[in-house]
Amino acid sequence: MSSQVKKIHLGIFDINTLNQMTQGLWAHPDNQSYRYKELNFWIELAQLLERGMFDFMFFADSYGYPNHKRELTYREAVYAPTNDPMLLIPALAAATKHLAFVTTASPVYELPFPNARRFSTLDHLTNGRIGWNVVATGGISGAEAFGRSGILPYDERYEQAEEFMEVSYKLLEGSWEEDAVTGDKLSRRYTDSSKVHIVKHEGRYFQMTAAHSSEPSVQRTPVLFQAGSSDRGRDFAAKHAEGVFLKAPTAEALRAQVQDIRRRAAVYGRGPEQIKIFTGLSAVVGRTKEEAQRKLESYRSYASKEAALLTYETSTGIDLTALDPDAPFTNLQTEQGRTHTERYTKHSGFTPTVQDVIDNFSAKEFRGITVAGTAEEIADQMQYWVEETGVDGFNLERYVLPGGHRDFVEQVVPVLQQRGIFRERYEETTLRERLFGKGATRLADTHPGAAFRRLEE
Repeated sequence: MSSQVKKIHLGIFDINTLNQMTQGLWAHPDNQSYRYKELNFWIELAQLLERGMFDFMFFADSYGYPNHKRELTYREAVYAPTNDPMLLIPALAAATKHLAFVTTASPVYELPFPNARRFSTLDHLTNGRIGWNVVATGGISGAEAFGRSGILPYDERYEQAEEFMEVSYKLLEGSWEEDAVTGDKLSRRYTDSSKVHIVKHEGRYFQMTAAHSSEPSVQRTPVLFQAGSSDRGRDFAAKHAEGVFLKAPTAEALRAQVQDIRRRAAVYGRGPEQIKIFTGLSAVVGRTKEEAQRKLESYRSYASKEAALLTYETSTGIDLTALDPDAPFTNLQTEQGRTHTERYTKHSGFTPTVQDVIDNFSAKEFRGITVAGTAEEIADQMQYWVEETGVDGFNLERYVLPGGHRDFVEQVVPVLQQRGIFRERYEETTLRERLFGKGATRLADTHPGAAFRRLEE
């Protein structure tokens, strides 16, 4: 392996619910995910990750309710019940000093004005340790929960997201000038009103007249993340995202995706160094490889195949069990999560049958790279994927909480540090600086959001 290895970034990928990547695993005796309702559970996890020098905790989230196969959903706790992760963040930030937090908000269901206020508030409260995962959500039950008759077509959701970002940049970057707040007690003048601008927006999806509620926070715009690997999703990510999540079945396929994102970013005038790319990592650590394999088999023995296939159906709108198992998995049209159909079409390198997809997804679900072995073996694999694909880091995916992450922190992190490919102490203060270097607190000048820094009323 090359001796010149860049520093790896690390986060965890989680959801404020019982099950995540392996449906049914909540019932494993070593899993404490049933404590997801307890604030102390998440505080303990955040403090563990900070001891491990992690970059961030990432919370996925979506709106909706079980409107299909309800008995199975509730019996196996298939993303139900679930709580709002955003409400955890102030408490987690107060219990840590360095760890950052990324949470999800969808342009499909949120409105720009309250969303901008929430993220500015979180940026203030965390002193710049906040990121926003932008997801063009497309679930039917979510639309029903918001009183809508149906979901927007896939491409139109991204058009709506584009407009949402424009309005958000106007609020976050342009509404308040940098020196609008003086806080001068002697003159009894806190803000110079001439330097607070009203945003007037009349678009296809959003109409708004308002000044941003919050004064400028440390980062102004939270660090922007995006996870869509469809063609439209990757274009959106290349334009807006600073952190991108990609998954692929092989190193070759992942390398192609990474290169594609960076090529697309160049079209928007952004440099390759302005985007950090992460992939999923499910790591099972053992003192020996045999011990790790026994753990992995124990975890897999609790998996529910029918619940796993339900998560695929919920995400994509495709019921795999209703298709001919011998038919090729091609020409399937969906207006929902195309990321999880294209992983078996565009990014697989071959044409699987429906049964192939059923078998693969039942075993792996939404997981990325899966490695079971000693700390040294896991570190070897991490280096391999970084060097072979060009990714910048990994999002750890849970099996059992908090034990799996504790094993990683206690055993794998020291190996990464000894190899000089992971930090030994926190240096940068804000999340954006941690990803892009000291002093890079705000959006880069070449980011499209920077164009909205000077608004004219």
